[in-house]
Amino acid sequence: MGGKVGRNDPCPCGSGKKYKKCCGPLENHEPLILPSVLTGTSYDDYFQVIPVIATYGEKVLRFEKDGKELKKAVSRFEKNFRPGEKGGITDSFFMSWMHFDLRFGESRETIAERFLKDPLTSRLPETGRSLVRELSLSYFSFYEIIKPGPEAVSVEELVTGKRFAVTDIPEIYEIDPEPGEVFFSRLVGPPDAAVFFTTPYIFGPEARKQLERVLRLQEEDFRLSPAASRFPPGRAFAESQKELALFWAEYVLRGKVIGPQASILSPAEPPEDLYPRLYNTDGEELKLAEIHFRIRDEPALRMRMASLRGYEYEEKEGAWIWMKPLGGKDPDAPRTILGRFAIKENRLVAETNSRERAARLRAQFKEQLRGLVAYDKTLWREQDDLPELSPEEVEAERRESEKLNSRPEVQEAVRKYLERHYFKDWPRMKIPALGGLTPLQAAKTEAGRAKLEALLNDFDNMGEGRASAVPKIDIDRLRRILGLPPKAN
Repeated sequence: MGGKVGRNDPCPCGSGKKYKKCCGPLENHEPLILPSVLTGTSYDDYFQVIPVIATYGEKVLRFEKDGKELKKAVSRFEKNFRPGEKGGITDSFFMSWMHFDLRFGESRETIAERFLKDPLTSRLPETGRSLVRELSLSYFSFYEIIKPGPEAVSVEELVTGKRFAVTDIPEIYEIDPEPGEVFFSRLVGPPDAAVFFTTPYIFGPEARKQLERVLRLQEEDFRLSPAASRFPPGRAFAESQKELALFWAEYVLRGKVIGPQASILSPAEPPEDLYPRLYNTDGEELKLAEIHFRIRDEPALRMRMASLRGYEYEEKEGAWIWMKPLGGKDPDAPRTILGRFAIKENRLVAETNSRERAARLRAQFKEQLRGLVAYDKTLWREQDDLPELSPEEVEAERRESEKLNSRPEVQEAVRKYLERHYFKDWPRMKIPALGGLTPLQAAKTEAGRAKLEALLNDFDNMGEGRASAVPKIDIDRLRRILGLPPKAN
């Protein structure tokens, strides 16, 4: 075999760069360092690969073209959240966010994702690569303590309802979990032997309702965003939480924390606004508004409303829906509901979710309904004022949603949108899982086709698990568009 590679020699990884500016810093890393206290659990295994990933991250920061963007992101985090300092975020949050959640550069990949694709990682044993892969797929989330135990704690992830047996590690986290508490942490490992990889932030049982509501909104917004198309549908919740890790970093520093970390993690003077700010799809801060107008002539008002564009009448509910105008580029794309209004006891009562939309609606009604209504008042409500749905109401909403989705016209609209997206737009989109290439570009190389096949197989598997009301996409048709053979039976 060849001798020692010189600092100025071409790097053996094939990048075309000099060894000193590519793999040299990674290969010369210090020996792996385990926690000061070994736990005898899988935590030790995950921790063992962190120094290698950290060294690789330093290589990206110092020598790669995306290093400047990474450096700026890390600098902003340190300035805003002061990791490791009193009143700041924990070091474990910062380090795992930096390596596993932060997407940067043209490829929008994390440090760990880049590490797994680097030719140098082929020298790692498969066990090491598997550990890195599991850490790369992990994300911060909230877990309710179901049942503490002497060796493992049973937890349930909010929103998804997934159950995990989490190994208790008193050597690192001196915490006695109580049923009903909600832990915010990065969970890694299989359902029957997971570990909290970052220091948990602990919230009381009363926080669950608010947290779950926010998480559901975040997942829904992510599914409607362009970023969602880059990942298999089953990753929507996980990727929404990776994308919003900084949102939760701000929240846990401003929220009320209980348990052993309270004196360290809670700010000395918590701000009045305890909960995080939420925004609608137009980037406006959520503020629930109920706007009342006095009706002067109801028959004339109904006739005028029937002639106006932009409002759709739902006969069953007896209400008008205020819709965002159709987009010129994609008339089949889902339209955003901006608000709704109905006639109640000689009043026209409108509901929307921001000050900006409330002002727009008042201005529209002043122009469109002149002489038919007169503005009376606006009632503002906080999100916590909304009553919690009973199990019967939740089930009724689920049945109503299924009924709506099964309607032929809804099925046809969704089918058109999905076909346009997957058969026209998606093949030309840059996909992180394909190394920042578009599917059409990836299909031109053997390595790219292998990744593309794996991604399309994931789409196939996800489609098989979808509810029957959701139109299925012909993935073989997508394969033909990309010049790939049909899936083997």
